[in-house]
Amino acid sequence: MRRALAVLAAAAAQSALAAPPVLWHAQVDNDVFHSDRWYTSGVRIYRSAPLAAASPVAAFLRLPGTGEQRLDAGLVHEIYTGDGRQDPALPDRPNAARLLVSLARHDISADTLATLGVDAGVAGPSARGEQIQDFIHRFAPAPETDWTTQVGDRADVQAVAAWSHRLGIAAIPGAMVVHAGGVAGTLTAFGHAGIEWRSDAPAQAASALLRFAATPPLPRGGGGFTVFAGASLRVVGRNRLLERRDDDPKPEAGAERRVSRVAAGIAWSGRWGAVTLGIAQDSREFEGQRSPHTFGNLGISFLID
Repeated sequence: MRRALAVLAAAAAQSALAAPPVLWHAQVDNDVFHSDRWYTSGVRIYRSAPLAAASPVAAFLRLPGTGEQRLDAGLVHEIYTGDGRQDPALPDRPNAARLLVSLARHDISADTLATLGVDAGVAGPSARGEQIQDFIHRFAPAPETDWTTQVGDRADVQAVAAWSHRLGIAAIPGAMVVHAGGVAGTLTAFGHAGIEWRSDAPAQAASALLRFAATPPLPRGGGGFTVFAGASLRVVGRNRLLERRDDDPKPEAGAERRVSRVAAGIAWSGRWGAVTLGIAQDSREFEGQRSPHTFGNLGISFLID
């Protein structure tokens, strides 16, 4: 009898961790608290699907003990702007936009989510940051920002890695998940580490706000609501998004080498997909930034059988 119960429990666990065949996900970050200041907008749209074990992509640096692999393919668009209220004599970040094609592979086990990815595209006028911002402001008015001194088009390529693991601490209710990883690219490079508490969710459902990488929002087996909170620290080696054009008279802002983030939110999952609403605050990212920065995050996922 005891053995039969153990088998049933294992089967239930596998069912709870089983991922849908195909998942479409849209994630939107927005500077709703400051009306276009610093990190103004971020959009990620991608398709996540199981990866065949025979694929060459599946074998590359595969994490031991992996029970499942998924491959995400999509687009990333980000907009950064200066602060219209900043004293013109003080350093500020220039307006910049990024448009990237993103591929990411996820190795998934009961307690671990490991991600390897590559993003490639362009940063500059061809990313159409000004046009998208103007379109959005037709419906949500906000102060004007200066795009006239945006740096010209630059190749924007980066390799991304992230590792999330659930700690087995029985004394703490819910789940404690640690995160680590890094980004190495032509414009940005940093390493990060952090920790997250979730009320009831495996490592696979970790928040993208604390992973800095594509994160498949796999639903919990039982569905329903989950709350999460956590913090991370980034050690920045390069942030060329702060660079200004040679003919720009404003002083260039130096990148802060350590940037912290705190984040919290709530998620709901059901048979059709999941919805996540979060809020994050970053410490100052450049010298002269007059305050930390807060932004909201909304993620919506649809499962397709």
